[in-house]
Amino acid sequence: MKKVFLMFTALFLLTLLINSCTSSKSPSQDKSPNHNNAVNETINENLPSIAGVCLDDAAEIVDMILGDDYEQTFSEIEGHFGEPYYIRNYNDGLSILIGQNSGKVLEIELTSTNYETWQGDKIGDTADKVLSKYREKYTEPETIHSDGKLEGWFDIGNGITLIFDFNKDDNMIVNKDITPDSKVELIKLTKMQYLD
Repeated sequence: MKKVFLMFTALFLLTLLINSCTSSKSPSQDKSPNHNNAVNETINENLPSIAGVCLDDAAEIVDMILGDDYEQTFSEIEGHFGEPYYIRNYNDGLSILIGQNSGKVLEIELTSTNYETWQGDKIGDTADKVLSKYREKYTEPETIHSDGKLEGWFDIGNGITLIFDFNKDDNMIVNKDITPDSKVELIKLTKMQYLD
């Protein structure tokens, strides 16, 4: 019976690994002691991710990619997410929200140069670089609060939104007065349904 349980557990973990998106970090960037090198192999490099983590990844996948060196808090307030959630704050500028009920990644936020997006974008990149790159591939959604587009927000498809914030200190993710040399200060991967 114990062998059957161990085989089932191994198959389950293997299935999770295969179904996850890939790490956008090279092995030299890996800082987690429990990192599984198999995660660095390309499974589907086109899935939107930050630090190799995709929205809807299971918490176990996040553990395999990033390890367990984080501080976690809990929010009972469901807000736009529709469930209570855990906030994992990694000490290297990465924050991941995981739903309590679903056990899946709801949102990812990056504020340091330690990681990048699946397209290779990082904190500190210029507006000229990222905006021109993403405007070629994706649309910027219209704001519902006034006329115009949400500059720096991109509809990636399947309800996923990638946001480049050029002034994180204003505590708003809506950009104003972007210049070509404005620097990315925060990158958020979320779903449009979670935003106002």
